[in-house]
Amino acid sequence: MTNMPVFMHFIYSFISTIGFAIFLKAPKSTLIPGGFVGGIGWAIYYFLMTVTNNNIMSNFIAALLVSLSSELLARRLKQPAIVFTIPGIILLVPGLGMYNTMLYLVQGNYTAAIAKGADVLFIAVALSMGVLIVTSLFKTIFMVSQKKAAR
Repeated sequence: MTNMPVFMHFIYSFISTIGFAIFLKAPKSTLIPGGFVGGIGWAIYYFLMTVTNNNIMSNFIAALLVSLSSELLARRLKQPAIVFTIPGIILLVPGLGMYNTMLYLVQGNYTAAIAKGADVLFIAVALSMGVLIVTSLFKTIFMVSQKKAAR
């Protein structure tokens, strides 16, 4: 991790998230709010990593917050939540870890490949569980409110 202040991490991740949203053809009205989702997610991840040094928990909590803010923005801006979730979460994906896992495999360093691959797998599960928990909660609340309205 770099020694930049958290607000600089926020600014760079804000810009990166907007870039990913443009690449994924998100509606123009969602670019700035989506940038805030990614910026907040990465800033929370960076802060938690500096405090706890626990990569898996930091990714899980950041994914929870990205998903929660995506769901709230989706309702407010009348857009699908995935428009905010995918660009916001892509910064947390452990791409370097995946690359290093493959590099170790090609080099024949199987113990390092297994160690790095397991770390990447746990991070991927933490990210997916963070998104899954919030999305399931919002879907359940929506279904319950629909049943109450139908009565």
